[in-house]
Amino acid sequence: MAGTEWSGHKALQLNQQNQTQKDLYNRFPDGIVTVDHKGIMIDMNQALLDMLSYEYRDLHLKPFNPFIADGFQSETVNYFNRVISGKSVKHFTKVIHKHGFEIPVRLTSIPIFENEKVIGLYALVHDLTDTERDLSELSHIKEKLISAQATADMGTWEVDLNTNTIHWSDQLYEIYERPEWKDESIDLNKIFSMTHSDDYTQFKETFEQAMEHGTSYEMDYRIKTQSGIRTLHVRGDSILNDNGDPVRLIGIIQDVTKLRGLEKDLSINRERLQKIYDSLDMIVCSFNLDNRRLEYVSKGIERMIDVTVEQVYQDDFNWLRYIHPEDLTSFSRNRRQILRGEKVKHEYRILSKAGQVKWVEEQAIPIFDHNGKITQIDGVLVDFTERKLHEQEVEFIANHDQITGLKNRRNFETYINNIMNQRKKQPFWIIYLDLDNFKSINESLGYDIGDKVLTLTATRMDHVIQDRGICARLSGDEFVIMVNRLKDDESIEDIAQRLKDSLERKMLIDEYQIQVTSSIGVSQFPNHGHTLNDLINNADRAVHYVKTIGKNSWQMFEEDVEKQTFNDYELEQDLNFAFENNELELYLQPIYCNELKQVALAEALIRWKHPKHGYVPPNVFIPIAEKSGLIHRIDHFVLRKTCETIRRWRDDIGLNISITNNLSPKRFLRQSFKDYVLSTLEHYQVDASNIIFEITETALIHDHELVNNTINDFRNIGFRFALDDFGTGYSSIAHLSLFNIDLLKIDRQFIQNIDQNVKNQAILRGISHFTNELNIPMIAEGIESKEELKFLQTLDCDYYQGFYFRKPCSIVQFEEQYG
Repeated sequence: MAGTEWSGHKALQLNQQNQTQKDLYNRFPDGIVTVDHKGIMIDMNQALLDMLSYEYRDLHLKPFNPFIADGFQSETVNYFNRVISGKSVKHFTKVIHKHGFEIPVRLTSIPIFENEKVIGLYALVHDLTDTERDLSELSHIKEKLISAQATADMGTWEVDLNTNTIHWSDQLYEIYERPEWKDESIDLNKIFSMTHSDDYTQFKETFEQAMEHGTSYEMDYRIKTQSGIRTLHVRGDSILNDNGDPVRLIGIIQDVTKLRGLEKDLSINRERLQKIYDSLDMIVCSFNLDNRRLEYVSKGIERMIDVTVEQVYQDDFNWLRYIHPEDLTSFSRNRRQILRGEKVKHEYRILSKAGQVKWVEEQAIPIFDHNGKITQIDGVLVDFTERKLHEQEVEFIANHDQITGLKNRRNFETYINNIMNQRKKQPFWIIYLDLDNFKSINESLGYDIGDKVLTLTATRMDHVIQDRGICARLSGDEFVIMVNRLKDDESIEDIAQRLKDSLERKMLIDEYQIQVTSSIGVSQFPNHGHTLNDLINNADRAVHYVKTIGKNSWQMFEEDVEKQTFNDYELEQDLNFAFENNELELYLQPIYCNELKQVALAEALIRWKHPKHGYVPPNVFIPIAEKSGLIHRIDHFVLRKTCETIRRWRDDIGLNISITNNLSPKRFLRQSFKDYVLSTLEHYQVDASNIIFEITETALIHDHELVNNTINDFRNIGFRFALDDFGTGYSSIAHLSLFNIDLLKIDRQFIQNIDQNVKNQAILRGISHFTNELNIPMIAEGIESKEELKFLQTLDCDYYQGFYFRKPCSIVQFEEQYG
């Protein structure tokens, strides 16, 4: 040290001491400084210099007061004066580091005497930085502990068995609602006195046993407080001395009043729920995937499969044994779906212990652990046998003829369309069968006998067809059969002949011997049609031919058969008289708006009820009318009936639906047609805006200027125009840019089976896109299935039309349904 330059008292210089003292000063971990009676620092060890980062010259012979932090100088000076007066002092202060920050220290100051006079002092400077940090952390931990105890309604306690003193954390005073005890001594009698009388003995004995034997314990007990009864949970442990004797008890106390209340409510609810489960006619169960056992099952299983719950919990119980053999495959498939983490709702049959077949509906839910692993499957199984049988009965009634039990028309059409929509199309035959003179049986013997004739006819048909196909009754005395599985060395002609022979055998019904014959027509898919409607119509034409040549026979459809059925010349002659004889009828087919909630438009369609042939198909007589020049009379008839209908709807029933009329290309461009239209509108006092003219692209390939002028003339009057069969003509898109078209009707060929035709889907998306861009509403016509409608709805068509909604019907039928 450098204190040799100072000539003061040697007792204040550390390096003037003996070697042992010098070594002590230099190696001492705390700082040491000597200060004379004037407050001047005389000497100091290296530990002090390191603590404050000063050099020796910075402190030597300097007054100590400037190195004391503000706020502590006055107090420190007072302590200095006490030491100079001859007293040793220990106190806390803060000194200033060379870099300006404050260091907390504990100063221990001892006076230095010479000739019984205080000449200065020794000061031991202990750095409290780590201690202060530890105290801060400890205080923070204590605050957290107090906060956690308050949150958990929990407190700690300790009993010194030697002194019987009790120490509590603050939260226990809150739990016991005794804040005044903080200022009093706590003894065991106070604690026992607040214990509920029903728990007093057990709690006291348990505590005393722990005091005596050092046992640990854990229990619930109740106390009586000012606010009421509280339930506490206590846990105690013993601290033993070296001899194994208990010297202290420590533990925690938690207020579990709310928790126990919730547990009690939960137990009550669980019992109540268990009673509900057991009373329901269903199975509630939980299957553990780890041990492959049912962990829980309700008593509903006893009623469902005639086994007790105890038997279910046995090791050898297997639910698969009770599943109907025919449903095991689908059940296993659904079970795999559950194991992939999916919820499943499915139906299957089970067999009770007594062999009774029952239908169950199972809802199964996979349960995951915190790692995302499926650990169990919870399920509910409902016995819905009665509902299923009722549904099957309703389904049978909806899909079968009530008299014969055969498939009805709707069921038959669905079945055939499914076959026709299969990717691998197999040929089949449609047999159309009509009973000859059946009307006379109903009129002479009564409808009861007639129904029995129909039933026996169905039985004989089934006997002939067997597994070769299916039979259905269309209506009245008309039946239809599909054959797609012929036996070896067997032809469709053989089947037709057997049907004829079987049906012409006499029937004995209620003592009546009845002779029934039939006229049978046969068509083949795909040679005679690509739709069921075409196949049935062609088979019907063959039936009509059989009836024209004497009945009681069968006929394969051929092109020349159709020609024989309808003679063009005779039809042309008859068509001339059809107008005068009121044989023509106007039919309407509804066109639904986008939302499918109401009918927005109706298409007018011509029908001819021939006195001899019945209804002649439009595709037969319209070409004849166009060829013979009668088509203009049909156009006039349709327009006249349309205006008459619109006026009656407006005046009598308040129905406001626009009607579309199909125009022939030749008639459309003539001035005489325009004159007739104007006079008809004036006659019926009908607004032109209620009529939409449908023209085909054939009408547009004429003189473009003439066509455009004609369209504009009509539009100026108020008529709207729809381009029909869009996409089948020439330069379809070009026509939209050349002419003022109000509506666009997509041809049926693009819509048929659209849900399976990727190319047509792309075409329709394109059409939908540019019609939206051109702001031309689109009508999708010819919709026959739900699948077709579903796809078209994705295109957001403006209007929908087709057999799926309603076939064309008479005006009277239309008004009954939509008026």
